[in-house]
Amino acid sequence: MPWPDPASLQVLVHDEDDDCFGLWMLYDGELKEVELPRTARRPAPESSVNGTLSRTDRS
Repeated sequence: MPWPDPASLQVLVHDEDDDCFGLWMLYDGELKEVELPRTARRPAPESSVNGTLSRTDRS
């Protein structure tokens, strides 16, 4: 779907295996995840395409 101002698009994504929402933005025409403080994405190929996003400031 065409977007009138691609530089302004931000998407919050919460996969069923994630602990929190991840921030995704369009960069150079591609949707890419923005690194957020106190979060880490861990590879988990068996449960998700991109792995699992978790908070690092909680136990």
